[in-house]
Amino acid sequence: MIEAEMVEEAAPSSSPSTKRGLIAYLRRLQDTFGLRYCGALSLVYGVNQGVGEALLFGAQRYYFLDVVGSSAARYTQIDGFTNIPWQIKAIYGMVSDTFPIRGMRRSPYMGLAGVCGIASALGLWVLPPREASGALLLVLSNFSIASPDVMVDATTAEKAKSHPALAADVQSLCWGSLYSCSFLAYFCVGWLLEKVGPRNVFGLFSLTSLAALVPASFGWLGENTKPAYERVVVQNPLRTEEEQLDAIIFEATAEPDDKPTKRAVFGAAVLTCGTSVVMGSLQAFYSGPRELAIEGTTTIALGVVLATCLYFLLGRVSKDLAGGAIYIFIAGALQPSTSVVFDWSHDDGQSRGNCARACDEDDDSCGWARDRNYPCISPHYYSIMKACSALFGLVGVVLYNSFFSEWTYRTVFFVSQLAYFGANLLDVVWVSRINLSLGVPDYLFLFGVEVVQPIIQKLHVMPIFVMAARLCPPNVEATLFALLMGLSNFGAVVGLYNGVVLLHLFGGVDQPDFRYLPHFVFVRTLCYLSPVLLIPVFVPKGSPLGGDQHAMQDLRDKAAQLQFIEVILEKLWDGERILEGLSLL
Repeated sequence: MIEAEMVEEAAPSSSPSTKRGLIAYLRRLQDTFGLRYCGALSLVYGVNQGVGEALLFGAQRYYFLDVVGSSAARYTQIDGFTNIPWQIKAIYGMVSDTFPIRGMRRSPYMGLAGVCGIASALGLWVLPPREASGALLLVLSNFSIASPDVMVDATTAEKAKSHPALAADVQSLCWGSLYSCSFLAYFCVGWLLEKVGPRNVFGLFSLTSLAALVPASFGWLGENTKPAYERVVVQNPLRTEEEQLDAIIFEATAEPDDKPTKRAVFGAAVLTCGTSVVMGSLQAFYSGPRELAIEGTTTIALGVVLATCLYFLLGRVSKDLAGGAIYIFIAGALQPSTSVVFDWSHDDGQSRGNCARACDEDDDSCGWARDRNYPCISPHYYSIMKACSALFGLVGVVLYNSFFSEWTYRTVFFVSQLAYFGANLLDVVWVSRINLSLGVPDYLFLFGVEVVQPIIQKLHVMPIFVMAARLCPPNVEATLFALLMGLSNFGAVVGLYNGVVLLHLFGGVDQPDFRYLPHFVFVRTLCYLSPVLLIPVFVPKGSPLGGDQHAMQDLRDKAAQLQFIEVILEKLWDGERILEGLSLL
Protein backbone atom coordinates (compact mmCIF):
# COMPACT_ATOMS: atom_id res chain seq x y z
CA MET A 1 0.00 0.00 0.00
CA ILE A 2 2.72 2.46 0.95
CA GLU A 3 6.12 2.21 -0.65
CA ALA A 4 8.57 0.60 1.75
CA GLU A 5 11.26 3.21 1.11
CA MET A 6 8.91 6.08 1.89
CA VAL A 7 7.75 4.52 5.14
CA GLU A 8 11.28 3.75 6.32
CA GLU A 9 12.41 7.29 5.58
CA ALA A 10 9.31 8.84 7.13
CA ALA A 11 9.89 8.39 10.85
CA PRO A 12 11.89 5.27 11.68
CA SER A 13 12.00 5.87 15.41
CA SER A 14 8.60 7.47 16.08
CA SER A 15 6.30 5.50 13.84
CA PRO A 16 4.97 2.29 15.41
CA SER A 17 6.41 -0.68 13.55
CA THR A 18 5.46 -4.27 13.49
CA LYS A 19 8.68 -5.05 15.41
CA ARG A 20 7.80 -3.01 18.46
CA GLY A 21 4.09 -3.53 18.18
CA LEU A 22 1.08 -1.51 19.06
CA ILE A 23 1.51 -1.90 22.83
CA ALA A 24 5.04 -0.47 22.78
CA TYR A 25 3.85 2.43 20.67
CA LEU A 26 1.02 3.30 23.08
CA ARG A 27 3.36 2.95 26.07
CA ARG A 28 5.75 5.44 24.48
CA LEU A 29 2.96 7.97 24.11
CA GLN A 30 1.78 7.35 27.66
CA ASP A 31 5.27 7.85 29.10
CA THR A 32 5.70 11.11 27.19
CA PHE A 33 2.29 12.78 27.41
CA GLY A 34 0.53 10.91 30.20
CA LEU A 35 -2.30 8.41 30.21
CA ARG A 36 -5.01 11.02 30.72
CA TYR A 37 -3.98 13.13 27.72
CA CYS A 38 -3.76 10.08 25.46
CA GLY A 39 -7.14 8.97 26.76
CA ALA A 40 -8.60 12.40 25.98
CA LEU A 41 -7.37 12.18 22.37
CA SER A 42 -8.82 8.71 21.92
CA LEU A 43 -12.16 9.63 23.51
CA VAL A 44 -12.65 12.84 21.54
CA TYR A 45 -11.59 11.43 18.18
CA GLY A 46 -12.81 7.87 18.62
CA VAL A 47 -16.00 8.13 20.69
CA ASN A 48 -17.20 11.73 20.43
CA GLN A 49 -16.42 12.08 16.72
CA GLY A 50 -16.14 8.54 15.34
CA VAL A 51 -19.07 6.93 17.15
CA GLY A 52 -20.98 10.22 17.46
CA GLU A 53 -20.94 10.91 13.72
CA ALA A 54 -22.08 7.37 12.95
CA LEU A 55 -25.06 7.65 15.31
CA LEU A 56 -25.97 11.23 14.38
CA PHE A 57 -25.59 11.07 10.61
CA GLY A 58 -27.00 7.57 10.44
CA ALA A 59 -30.18 8.54 12.29
CA GLN A 60 -30.96 12.01 10.98
CA ARG A 61 -31.95 10.97 7.43
CA TYR A 62 -34.40 8.39 8.71
CA TYR A 63 -35.65 10.87 11.33
CA PHE A 64 -36.61 13.56 8.81
CA LEU A 65 -37.65 11.41 5.85
CA ASP A 66 -39.57 8.70 7.75
CA VAL A 67 -40.51 10.10 11.18
CA VAL A 68 -41.07 13.79 10.42
CA GLY A 69 -42.18 13.09 6.84
CA SER A 70 -40.01 15.70 5.09
CA SER A 71 -39.52 15.55 1.33
CA ALA A 72 -36.08 14.87 -0.11
CA ALA A 73 -35.75 18.51 -1.19
CA ARG A 74 -36.74 19.84 2.21
CA TYR A 75 -34.41 17.46 4.03
CA THR A 76 -31.56 18.56 1.78
CA GLN A 77 -32.09 22.16 2.89
CA ILE A 78 -32.21 21.13 6.55
CA ASP A 79 -29.08 19.01 6.11
CA GLY A 80 -27.21 22.04 4.78
CA PHE A 81 -28.38 24.17 7.70
CA THR A 82 -27.37 21.62 10.33
CA ASN A 83 -23.91 21.43 8.72
CA ILE A 84 -23.12 25.05 9.67
CA PRO A 85 -20.93 24.11 12.68
CA TRP A 86 -18.57 22.28 10.32
CA GLN A 87 -18.35 25.29 8.00
CA ILE A 88 -17.24 27.72 10.72
CA LYS A 89 -14.56 25.62 12.43
CA ALA A 90 -12.00 28.41 12.05
CA ILE A 91 -14.07 30.58 14.41
CA TYR A 92 -13.76 28.08 17.27
CA GLY A 93 -9.99 28.32 17.30
CA MET A 94 -10.05 32.11 17.02
CA VAL A 95 -12.47 32.47 19.94
CA SER A 96 -10.64 30.02 22.20
CA ASP A 97 -7.29 31.69 21.47
CA THR A 98 -8.65 35.20 22.03
CA PHE A 99 -10.92 34.63 25.02
CA PRO A 100 -9.44 32.11 27.48
CA ILE A 101 -11.63 31.21 30.45
CA ARG A 102 -9.74 31.33 33.76
CA GLY A 103 -6.52 31.00 31.79
CA MET A 104 -7.64 27.88 29.90
CA ARG A 105 -8.11 28.01 26.14
CA ARG A 106 -9.39 24.53 25.31
CA SER A 107 -11.02 22.64 28.18
CA PRO A 108 -13.89 25.07 28.95
CA TYR A 109 -14.96 25.24 25.32
CA MET A 110 -14.74 21.48 24.95
CA GLY A 111 -16.84 21.03 28.07
CA LEU A 112 -19.44 23.47 26.72
CA ALA A 113 -19.63 21.45 23.51
CA GLY A 114 -20.19 18.26 25.51
CA VAL A 115 -23.08 19.86 27.42
CA CYS A 116 -24.63 21.06 24.14
CA GLY A 117 -24.35 17.55 22.71
CA ILE A 118 -26.08 15.92 25.68
CA ALA A 119 -28.87 18.52 25.78
CA SER A 120 -29.55 18.38 22.03
CA ALA A 121 -29.53 14.57 21.94
CA LEU A 122 -32.02 14.36 24.79
CA GLY A 123 -34.21 16.92 23.02
CA LEU A 124 -34.22 14.91 19.79
CA TRP A 125 -35.02 11.80 21.80
CA VAL A 126 -37.97 13.00 23.90
CA LEU A 127 -39.48 16.04 22.13
CA PRO A 128 -42.20 15.61 19.48
CA PRO A 129 -40.62 15.34 16.01
CA ARG A 130 -40.74 18.70 14.20
CA GLU A 131 -38.71 20.10 11.33
CA ALA A 132 -37.76 23.42 12.94
CA SER A 133 -36.91 22.11 16.41
CA GLY A 134 -35.13 19.08 14.97
CA ALA A 135 -32.97 21.29 12.74
CA LEU A 136 -31.96 23.60 15.59
CA LEU A 137 -31.14 20.70 17.90
CA LEU A 138 -29.05 19.05 15.19
CA VAL A 139 -27.03 22.26 14.85
CA LEU A 140 -26.08 21.91 18.52
CA SER A 141 -25.34 18.21 18.01
CA ASN A 142 -22.97 18.95 15.14
CA PHE A 143 -21.35 21.71 17.18
CA SER A 144 -20.69 19.18 19.96
CA ILE A 145 -18.58 17.14 17.51
CA ALA A 146 -16.93 19.88 15.43
CA SER A 147 -15.77 22.11 18.29
CA PRO A 148 -13.88 19.50 20.39
CA ASP A 149 -12.16 18.41 17.20
CA VAL A 150 -10.67 21.91 16.86
CA MET A 151 -9.72 22.09 20.54
CA VAL A 152 -7.89 18.77 20.46
CA ASP A 153 -6.16 19.68 17.19
CA ALA A 154 -4.82 22.80 18.89
CA THR A 155 -3.34 20.76 21.75
CA THR A 156 -1.74 18.29 19.35
CA ALA A 157 -0.12 21.21 17.52
CA GLU A 158 1.34 22.37 20.84
CA LYS A 159 2.62 18.86 21.58
CA ALA A 160 4.18 18.69 18.12
CA LYS A 161 6.22 21.80 18.88
CA SER A 162 7.42 20.53 22.26
CA HIS A 163 8.02 16.93 21.06
CA PRO A 164 8.60 17.11 17.28
CA ALA A 165 9.92 13.54 17.14
CA LEU A 166 6.51 12.25 18.30
CA ALA A 167 4.34 14.56 16.18
CA ALA A 168 3.41 11.80 13.74
CA ASP A 169 2.66 9.42 16.62
CA VAL A 170 0.17 11.83 18.18
CA GLN A 171 -1.61 12.36 14.87
CA SER A 172 -1.63 8.62 14.28
CA LEU A 173 -3.34 8.08 17.63
CA CYS A 174 -6.04 10.58 16.67
CA TRP A 175 -6.71 9.21 13.21
CA GLY A 176 -6.39 5.61 14.29
CA SER A 177 -8.98 6.17 17.02
CA LEU A 178 -11.31 7.91 14.58
CA TYR A 179 -11.17 5.30 11.83
CA SER A 180 -11.33 2.25 14.07
CA CYS A 181 -14.23 3.51 16.21
CA SER A 182 -16.24 4.90 13.29
CA PHE A 183 -15.77 1.66 11.37
CA LEU A 184 -17.21 -0.37 14.24
CA ALA A 185 -19.97 2.16 14.96
CA TYR A 186 -21.22 2.23 11.37
CA PHE A 187 -21.46 -1.54 11.41
CA CYS A 188 -23.77 -1.34 14.44
CA VAL A 189 -25.88 1.75 13.75
CA GLY A 190 -27.97 0.14 11.01
CA TRP A 191 -28.98 -2.68 13.32
CA LEU A 192 -29.88 -0.10 15.99
CA LEU A 193 -32.03 1.85 13.52
CA GLU A 194 -33.93 -1.31 12.62
CA LYS A 195 -34.42 -2.37 16.25
CA VAL A 196 -35.04 0.87 18.16
CA GLY A 197 -35.62 3.57 15.52
CA PRO A 198 -33.85 6.89 14.87
CA ARG A 199 -35.17 8.76 17.93
CA ASN A 200 -33.73 6.20 20.34
CA VAL A 201 -30.44 6.30 18.44
CA PHE A 202 -30.35 10.04 19.19
CA GLY A 203 -30.69 9.09 22.85
CA LEU A 204 -27.56 6.95 22.56
CA PHE A 205 -25.77 9.90 20.96
CA SER A 206 -25.98 11.70 24.30
CA LEU A 207 -23.56 9.12 25.73
CA THR A 208 -20.91 9.90 23.12
CA SER A 209 -20.94 13.57 24.13
CA LEU A 210 -19.70 12.48 27.55
CA ALA A 211 -16.43 11.64 25.78
CA ALA A 212 -15.88 15.39 25.35
CA LEU A 213 -17.36 16.51 28.66
CA VAL A 214 -15.45 14.13 30.97
CA PRO A 215 -11.87 14.90 29.78
CA ALA A 216 -12.63 18.63 29.81
CA SER A 217 -14.14 18.52 33.31
CA PHE A 218 -11.28 16.56 34.87
CA GLY A 219 -8.43 18.43 33.20
CA TRP A 220 -7.17 15.62 31.00
CA LEU A 221 -5.82 18.08 28.43
CA GLY A 222 -3.28 19.28 30.99
CA GLU A 223 -4.59 22.84 31.36
CA ASN A 224 -4.76 24.47 34.78
CA THR A 225 -6.59 27.55 35.98
CA LYS A 226 -4.37 30.59 36.48
CA PRO A 227 -4.64 33.77 38.53
CA ALA A 228 -5.55 36.86 36.54
CA TYR A 229 -2.01 38.28 36.44
CA GLU A 230 -0.68 34.99 35.03
CA ARG A 231 -3.18 34.84 32.18
CA VAL A 232 -1.58 37.61 30.15
CA VAL A 233 1.89 36.24 29.66
CA VAL A 234 3.77 33.10 30.63
CA GLN A 235 5.55 33.55 33.97
CA ASN A 236 9.34 33.45 34.07
CA PRO A 237 10.75 32.51 37.51
CA LEU A 238 14.00 34.37 36.72
CA ARG A 239 12.19 37.71 36.33
CA THR A 240 11.65 40.19 39.11
CA GLU A 241 8.15 41.51 39.69
CA GLU A 242 9.07 44.72 37.84
CA GLU A 243 10.47 42.78 34.87
CA GLN A 244 7.37 40.60 34.82
CA LEU A 245 5.16 43.70 34.70
CA ASP A 246 7.22 45.08 31.82
CA ALA A 247 6.75 41.77 29.97
CA ILE A 248 2.98 41.93 30.47
CA ILE A 249 2.89 45.49 29.11
CA PHE A 250 5.00 44.44 26.13
CA GLU A 251 2.70 41.52 25.32
CA ALA A 252 -0.32 43.84 25.43
CA THR A 253 1.17 46.56 23.21
CA ALA A 254 3.42 44.65 20.81
CA GLU A 255 2.78 44.88 17.07
CA PRO A 256 3.99 41.62 15.48
CA ASP A 257 5.16 41.62 11.89
CA ASP A 258 2.59 39.03 10.90
CA LYS A 259 -0.39 41.09 12.08
CA PRO A 260 -1.61 41.94 8.53
CA THR A 261 -1.50 38.25 7.62
CA LYS A 262 -3.46 37.30 10.72
CA ARG A 263 -6.02 39.99 9.97
CA ALA A 264 -6.49 38.69 6.45
CA VAL A 265 -6.93 35.07 7.54
CA PHE A 266 -9.18 35.94 10.47
CA GLY A 267 -11.23 38.27 8.27
CA ALA A 268 -11.73 35.46 5.74
CA ALA A 269 -12.82 33.12 8.54
CA VAL A 270 -15.35 35.62 9.94
CA LEU A 271 -16.71 36.35 6.46
CA THR A 272 -17.13 32.65 5.72
CA CYS A 273 -18.88 32.15 9.05
CA GLY A 274 -21.34 34.99 8.46
CA THR A 275 -22.15 33.92 4.91
CA SER A 276 -22.69 30.33 6.01
CA VAL A 277 -25.11 31.30 8.79
CA VAL A 278 -27.11 33.69 6.58
CA MET A 279 -27.36 31.26 3.68
CA GLY A 280 -28.24 28.27 5.88
CA SER A 281 -30.89 30.19 7.82
CA LEU A 282 -32.46 31.39 4.58
CA GLN A 283 -32.70 27.84 3.25
CA ALA A 284 -34.02 26.38 6.50
CA PHE A 285 -36.59 28.98 7.54
CA TYR A 286 -37.53 30.90 4.38
CA SER A 287 -38.47 28.02 2.14
CA GLY A 288 -41.20 27.10 -0.29
CA PRO A 289 -41.99 26.91 -4.01
CA ARG A 290 -42.73 30.64 -4.19
CA GLU A 291 -39.47 31.54 -2.48
CA LEU A 292 -37.38 29.33 -4.78
CA ALA A 293 -36.28 32.20 -7.03
CA ILE A 294 -35.28 34.33 -4.03
CA GLU A 295 -33.37 31.45 -2.42
CA GLY A 296 -31.54 30.57 -5.62
CA THR A 297 -30.64 34.16 -6.48
CA THR A 298 -29.47 34.93 -2.96
CA THR A 299 -27.38 31.76 -2.80
CA ILE A 300 -25.60 32.62 -6.05
CA ALA A 301 -25.10 36.26 -5.06
CA LEU A 302 -23.69 35.42 -1.62
CA GLY A 303 -21.41 32.80 -3.15
CA VAL A 304 -20.00 35.28 -5.67
CA VAL A 305 -19.49 37.95 -2.99
CA LEU A 306 -17.75 35.45 -0.69
CA ALA A 307 -15.44 34.18 -3.44
CA THR A 308 -14.51 37.75 -4.45
CA CYS A 309 -13.77 38.83 -0.88
CA LEU A 310 -11.76 35.67 -0.21
CA TYR A 311 -9.62 36.37 -3.26
CA PHE A 312 -8.66 39.83 -2.01
CA LEU A 313 -8.23 38.79 1.64
CA LEU A 314 -6.25 35.58 1.11
CA GLY A 315 -4.44 37.16 -1.83
CA ARG A 316 -2.54 39.22 0.75
CA VAL A 317 -1.20 35.96 2.13
CA SER A 318 -0.60 34.13 -1.16
CA LYS A 319 -2.18 34.47 -4.59
CA ASP A 320 -1.78 30.74 -5.17
CA LEU A 321 -3.40 29.91 -1.84
CA ALA A 322 -6.27 32.30 -2.56
CA GLY A 323 -6.88 30.66 -5.92
CA GLY A 324 -6.85 27.18 -4.41
CA ALA A 325 -9.26 28.17 -1.63
CA ILE A 326 -11.69 29.73 -4.09
CA TYR A 327 -11.50 26.70 -6.35
CA ILE A 328 -12.33 24.22 -3.58
CA PHE A 329 -15.35 26.35 -2.60
CA ILE A 330 -16.71 26.98 -6.12
CA ALA A 331 -16.07 23.40 -7.25
CA GLY A 332 -18.26 22.10 -4.43
CA ALA A 333 -20.95 24.69 -5.14
CA LEU A 334 -21.13 23.71 -8.83
CA GLN A 335 -21.79 20.04 -8.02
CA PRO A 336 -25.48 19.78 -6.99
CA SER A 337 -26.34 17.03 -4.53
CA THR A 338 -29.52 15.93 -2.77
CA SER A 339 -30.90 13.05 -0.73
CA VAL A 340 -33.41 12.03 -3.39
CA VAL A 341 -31.50 8.87 -4.40
CA PHE A 342 -31.50 7.74 -0.77
CA ASP A 343 -35.21 8.57 -0.51
CA TRP A 344 -35.82 6.41 -3.60
CA SER A 345 -33.66 3.47 -2.53
CA HIS A 346 -34.02 3.07 1.24
CA ASP A 347 -36.27 0.84 3.31
CA ASP A 348 -37.84 2.84 6.14
CA GLY A 349 -37.86 -0.31 8.29
CA GLN A 350 -41.52 0.03 9.27
CA SER A 351 -43.83 -2.98 9.39
CA ARG A 352 -46.34 -1.02 7.28
CA GLY A 353 -43.72 1.05 5.51
CA ASN A 354 -42.63 1.67 1.94
CA CYS A 355 -41.08 -1.78 1.51
CA ALA A 356 -43.61 -3.86 3.48
CA ARG A 357 -44.51 -7.21 1.92
CA ALA A 358 -48.09 -7.40 3.23
CA CYS A 359 -50.38 -4.35 3.02
CA ASP A 360 -54.08 -3.58 2.98
CA GLU A 361 -55.45 -2.92 -0.49
CA ASP A 362 -56.57 0.61 0.42
CA ASP A 363 -53.29 1.59 2.17
CA ASP A 364 -51.40 3.68 -0.40
CA SER A 365 -48.59 4.51 2.03
CA CYS A 366 -47.63 0.85 2.46
CA GLY A 367 -45.45 -1.24 0.16
CA TRP A 368 -45.26 1.25 -2.69
CA ALA A 369 -41.48 0.94 -3.10
CA ARG A 370 -41.53 -2.85 -3.34
CA ASP A 371 -44.43 -2.75 -5.80
CA ARG A 372 -42.36 -0.51 -8.10
CA ASN A 373 -39.23 -2.70 -7.82
CA TYR A 374 -37.21 -0.03 -6.02
CA PRO A 375 -34.02 -1.24 -4.28
CA CYS A 376 -35.39 -1.24 -0.67
CA ILE A 377 -31.92 -1.10 0.88
CA SER A 378 -32.12 -1.83 4.62
CA PRO A 379 -30.66 0.52 7.27
CA HIS A 380 -28.26 -2.24 8.30
CA TYR A 381 -26.78 -2.58 4.83
CA TYR A 382 -26.55 1.18 4.38
CA SER A 383 -24.58 1.44 7.61
CA ILE A 384 -22.21 -1.31 6.46
CA MET A 385 -21.65 0.64 3.26
CA LYS A 386 -20.85 3.72 5.32
CA ALA A 387 -18.29 1.73 7.28
CA CYS A 388 -16.68 0.50 4.07
CA SER A 389 -16.84 4.02 2.66
CA ALA A 390 -14.80 5.37 5.57
CA LEU A 391 -12.28 2.58 5.15
CA PHE A 392 -11.89 3.15 1.42
CA GLY A 393 -11.58 6.88 1.99
CA LEU A 394 -8.39 5.98 3.84
CA VAL A 395 -7.31 4.01 0.77
CA GLY A 396 -7.70 7.21 -1.25
CA VAL A 397 -5.25 9.00 1.05
CA VAL A 398 -2.76 6.14 0.71
CA LEU A 399 -3.07 6.16 -3.08
CA TYR A 400 -2.47 9.90 -3.23
CA ASN A 401 0.67 9.72 -1.11
CA SER A 402 1.96 6.69 -2.99
CA PHE A 403 1.27 7.56 -6.63
CA PHE A 404 -0.08 11.10 -7.14
CA SER A 405 1.98 13.26 -4.79
CA GLU A 406 4.50 14.15 -7.52
CA TRP A 407 1.83 15.19 -10.04
CA THR A 408 1.13 18.87 -10.60
CA TYR A 409 -1.85 20.35 -8.79
CA ARG A 410 -3.71 20.99 -12.03
CA THR A 411 -3.19 17.45 -13.29
CA VAL A 412 -4.41 15.87 -10.05
CA PHE A 413 -7.50 18.09 -9.91
CA PHE A 414 -8.24 17.49 -13.59
CA VAL A 415 -7.91 13.70 -13.42
CA SER A 416 -9.74 13.36 -10.10
CA GLN A 417 -12.62 15.57 -11.28
CA LEU A 418 -13.08 13.49 -14.43
CA ALA A 419 -12.93 10.33 -12.32
CA TYR A 420 -15.49 11.85 -9.93
CA PHE A 421 -17.77 12.51 -12.89
CA GLY A 422 -17.39 8.91 -14.03
CA ALA A 423 -18.10 7.58 -10.53
CA ASN A 424 -21.33 9.58 -10.33
CA LEU A 425 -22.42 8.12 -13.67
CA LEU A 426 -22.87 4.92 -11.68
CA ASP A 427 -25.86 6.59 -10.01
CA VAL A 428 -27.40 7.05 -13.46
CA VAL A 429 -26.95 3.34 -14.12
CA TRP A 430 -28.56 2.52 -10.77
CA VAL A 431 -31.65 4.73 -10.91
CA SER A 432 -32.24 3.66 -14.54
CA ARG A 433 -32.11 0.03 -13.30
CA ILE A 434 -29.54 -0.82 -15.97
CA ASN A 435 -27.60 -2.79 -13.36
CA LEU A 436 -30.49 -5.27 -13.08
CA SER A 437 -30.56 -5.65 -16.86
CA LEU A 438 -26.89 -6.56 -16.68
CA GLY A 439 -27.57 -9.08 -13.92
CA VAL A 440 -25.92 -7.05 -11.13
CA PRO A 441 -28.13 -6.98 -7.98
CA ASP A 442 -28.66 -3.71 -6.13
CA TYR A 443 -26.72 -4.74 -3.03
CA LEU A 444 -23.61 -5.67 -4.99
CA PHE A 445 -23.85 -2.60 -7.23
CA LEU A 446 -24.20 -0.25 -4.25
CA PHE A 447 -21.12 -1.82 -2.67
CA GLY A 448 -19.14 -1.01 -5.81
CA VAL A 449 -20.34 2.59 -5.78
CA GLU A 450 -19.41 3.04 -2.11
CA VAL A 451 -15.93 1.66 -2.81
CA VAL A 452 -15.16 3.91 -5.79
CA GLN A 453 -16.60 7.29 -4.76
CA PRO A 454 -14.82 7.82 -1.39
CA ILE A 455 -11.45 6.94 -2.93
CA ILE A 456 -11.91 9.57 -5.63
CA GLN A 457 -13.18 12.14 -3.13
CA LYS A 458 -9.98 11.84 -1.11
CA LEU A 459 -7.85 12.12 -4.24
CA HIS A 460 -9.73 15.30 -5.07
CA VAL A 461 -9.32 17.14 -1.75
CA MET A 462 -5.80 16.06 -0.76
CA PRO A 463 -3.89 18.46 -3.08
CA ILE A 464 -5.42 21.63 -1.61
CA PHE A 465 -4.30 20.73 1.91
CA VAL A 466 -0.84 19.75 0.74
CA MET A 467 -0.62 23.10 -1.07
CA ALA A 468 -1.74 24.90 2.07
CA ALA A 469 1.02 23.17 4.05
CA ARG A 470 3.58 24.56 1.60
CA LEU A 471 2.24 28.09 1.34
CA CYS A 472 0.85 28.73 4.82
CA PRO A 473 2.68 31.51 6.72
CA PRO A 474 3.71 30.91 10.34
CA ASN A 475 1.42 31.53 13.34
CA VAL A 476 -1.86 31.10 11.43
CA GLU A 477 -1.58 27.43 10.49
CA ALA A 478 -4.47 26.19 12.63
CA THR A 479 -6.88 28.94 11.57
CA LEU A 480 -5.97 28.63 7.90
CA PHE A 481 -6.39 24.85 7.80
CA ALA A 482 -9.69 25.11 9.66
CA LEU A 483 -10.75 27.80 7.17
CA LEU A 484 -9.92 25.56 4.20
CA MET A 485 -11.81 22.64 5.73
CA GLY A 486 -14.75 24.95 6.39
CA LEU A 487 -14.69 26.22 2.80
CA SER A 488 -14.64 22.65 1.52
CA ASN A 489 -17.69 21.81 3.67
CA PHE A 490 -19.42 25.08 2.78
CA GLY A 491 -18.91 24.52 -0.95
CA ALA A 492 -20.46 21.05 -0.67
CA VAL A 493 -23.41 22.53 1.26
CA VAL A 494 -23.98 25.20 -1.40
CA GLY A 495 -24.05 22.26 -3.81
CA LEU A 496 -26.89 20.85 -1.68
CA TYR A 497 -28.80 24.12 -1.98
CA ASN A 498 -28.28 24.17 -5.74
CA GLY A 499 -29.46 20.57 -5.87
CA VAL A 500 -32.75 21.65 -4.28
CA VAL A 501 -33.19 24.27 -7.01
CA LEU A 502 -32.53 21.63 -9.65
CA LEU A 503 -35.09 19.31 -8.04
CA HIS A 504 -37.76 22.01 -8.18
CA LEU A 505 -36.92 22.82 -11.80
CA PHE A 506 -37.46 19.21 -12.82
CA GLY A 507 -40.54 18.54 -10.73
CA GLY A 508 -41.92 15.02 -10.40
CA VAL A 509 -38.84 13.77 -8.54
CA ASP A 510 -40.85 12.81 -5.47
CA GLN A 511 -42.17 9.62 -3.96
CA PRO A 512 -43.85 7.39 -4.76
CA ASP A 513 -43.26 7.58 -8.54
CA PHE A 514 -39.92 9.46 -8.82
CA ARG A 515 -40.92 9.96 -12.43
CA TYR A 516 -38.01 12.13 -13.59
CA LEU A 517 -35.37 10.73 -11.27
CA PRO A 518 -33.09 9.31 -14.03
CA HIS A 519 -33.21 12.63 -15.89
CA PHE A 520 -32.42 14.59 -12.74
CA VAL A 521 -29.47 12.35 -11.81
CA PHE A 522 -28.08 12.57 -15.36
CA VAL A 523 -28.20 16.39 -15.44
CA ARG A 524 -26.79 16.54 -11.92
CA THR A 525 -23.89 14.34 -13.01
CA LEU A 526 -23.18 16.53 -16.05
CA CYS A 527 -22.72 19.45 -13.67
CA TYR A 528 -19.75 17.58 -12.19
CA LEU A 529 -17.80 18.44 -15.34
CA SER A 530 -18.10 22.20 -14.82
CA PRO A 531 -15.28 22.55 -12.23
CA VAL A 532 -12.82 21.35 -14.88
CA LEU A 533 -13.19 24.73 -16.60
CA LEU A 534 -12.07 26.53 -13.44
CA ILE A 535 -8.82 24.61 -12.94
CA PRO A 536 -6.66 26.77 -15.29
CA VAL A 537 -8.12 29.93 -13.73
CA PHE A 538 -7.73 29.27 -10.00
CA VAL A 539 -5.45 26.27 -9.42
CA PRO A 540 -1.76 27.27 -9.41
CA LYS A 541 0.93 25.57 -11.41
CA GLY A 542 3.55 23.44 -9.75
CA SER A 543 3.52 20.27 -7.68
CA PRO A 544 3.71 19.46 -3.95
CA LEU A 545 7.29 18.24 -4.29
CA GLY A 546 8.57 21.12 -6.38
CA GLY A 547 11.88 21.34 -4.54
CA ASP A 548 10.22 22.06 -1.20
CA GLN A 549 11.71 19.90 1.53
CA HIS A 550 9.00 20.90 3.99
CA ALA A 551 6.34 19.52 1.68
CA MET A 552 8.32 16.28 1.39
CA GLN A 553 8.50 16.01 5.16
CA ASP A 554 4.73 16.60 5.44
CA LEU A 555 4.11 13.70 3.10
CA ARG A 556 6.52 11.50 5.03
CA ASP A 557 4.71 12.32 8.27
CA LYS A 558 1.43 11.42 6.60
CA ALA A 559 2.93 8.13 5.46
CA ALA A 560 3.92 7.39 9.06
CA GLN A 561 0.38 8.12 10.20
CA LEU A 562 -1.08 5.85 7.56
CA GLN A 563 1.30 3.04 8.52
CA PHE A 564 0.00 3.17 12.08
CA ILE A 565 -3.62 3.12 10.89
CA GLU A 566 -2.81 0.04 8.85
CA VAL A 567 -1.37 -1.61 11.99
CA ILE A 568 -4.58 -0.85 13.91
CA LEU A 569 -6.78 -2.25 11.14
CA GLU A 570 -4.64 -5.37 10.98
CA LYS A 571 -4.93 -5.83 14.75
CA LEU A 572 -8.69 -5.32 14.85
CA TRP A 573 -9.89 -6.93 11.65
CA ASP A 574 -7.66 -9.23 9.64
CA GLY A 575 -8.58 -9.90 6.04
CA GLU A 576 -10.27 -13.22 6.74
CA ARG A 577 -12.68 -11.67 9.25
CA ILE A 578 -13.69 -8.90 6.88
CA LEU A 579 -14.34 -11.33 4.05
CA GLU A 580 -16.22 -13.63 6.41
CA GLY A 581 -18.42 -10.74 7.58
CA LEU A 582 -19.20 -9.62 4.04
CA SER A 583 -20.02 -13.17 2.98
CA LEU A 584 -22.70 -13.32 5.68
CA LEU A 585 -24.47 -10.40 4.04
